[in-house]
Amino acid sequence: MFRKLPINLVNTLSKRSFISINHPRVSSKLNPPETDDHHQRHHQQNDERNNNKVTDSSSRSRRYPIQFIAASSFLSWFSKKDDEDSPENQLIKTIKMSILNIQREDYRKAEQMLHIALKMAQDLHSKDGITYIYDIMANLAMEVGEFTKAEKLFANVMQRLFADGFVEDHIKMLHISSKIAHIAQLQGHLDKAVQGFEWTIAKLEENLKKVGEDKEILELWGITKNWYAQLLMELKRFTEARECFKQAYDAYTQIHGKLTEEGLSILNNLSVACSNLEDYTSAEKYLKEAISLASQIPNLSEEGVYRANLGLLYLQQGLINQAKEFCSFAWKYGKQHSHEDTVIQANYCLEQIKAMQM
Repeated sequence: MFRKLPINLVNTLSKRSFISINHPRVSSKLNPPETDDHHQRHHQQNDERNNNKVTDSSSRSRRYPIQFIAASSFLSWFSKKDDEDSPENQLIKTIKMSILNIQREDYRKAEQMLHIALKMAQDLHSKDGITYIYDIMANLAMEVGEFTKAEKLFANVMQRLFADGFVEDHIKMLHISSKIAHIAQLQGHLDKAVQGFEWTIAKLEENLKKVGEDKEILELWGITKNWYAQLLMELKRFTEARECFKQAYDAYTQIHGKLTEEGLSILNNLSVACSNLEDYTSAEKYLKEAISLASQIPNLSEEGVYRANLGLLYLQQGLINQAKEFCSFAWKYGKQHSHEDTVIQANYCLEQIKAMQM
């Protein structure tokens, strides 16, 4: 049964609606110093929670939609020596250990290993090694929320690549351009972010026209479209955001298939865009697809978040029974899997239902 919501509840829901899990989180494992941009982002996140805003860009994600190490494969430039104990092979081992620590989210250990690797590369006068290590350092700084540091390191990498003869539309350059635009977005420099994303997307599309279906270019195009869509959501350009999320999802699933956490977070964001356009039919379709796919991925606790989001979508439409069913399930699921975001979102939904029934 459809039930019209009180106007005050409509306003509240329109400000919250869904949570998503797409931006990098600041890990406590590195405990970076409270830099200005870290401090600013921390307060911005608190303000968003306090104001219950709709966001497709929260700090709940575990990873970017791509393993960033693969996005800048400078290791292929090294020539491996037969002697396992050679300085060059020891450098490669140290770099690989730092990458492994990043993948384990042991960021402090990764940073220590990277500084050791940098000293080794400098002693060897390895230009490629130094460039690659700076690139990993930049990605690590971006991962933990040290955005100013990340931007400076990325600029250093670009300068080194320019000096080695790389042109501005080379794929390695475009990886960095996309990340610098994303950093600008995270810092709240939205005009700079728009310009960066639009320039990068245009160059990527030119490259795709030249070379056809290149996997690396297509993947970066999809990642950049996803980040750009998040920015468009902040700018309330929901129609454009919806189209960019669709393109990002199609590109990502074309390469990686549908059963991935990263693809589902894009699908969830797509439902957020549809909800903001009051296209509830499409929003429901995408969330149900996300829930169905999530159930096929072992140990994916975000399935509860998607169920809570669907409950809130029903609540927006005044469908109280359906909302209660999905939010109650999400609450139990969150408790069972010790997933705080699911419990918080489900609690919010159940509180709104209770308020309507008083």
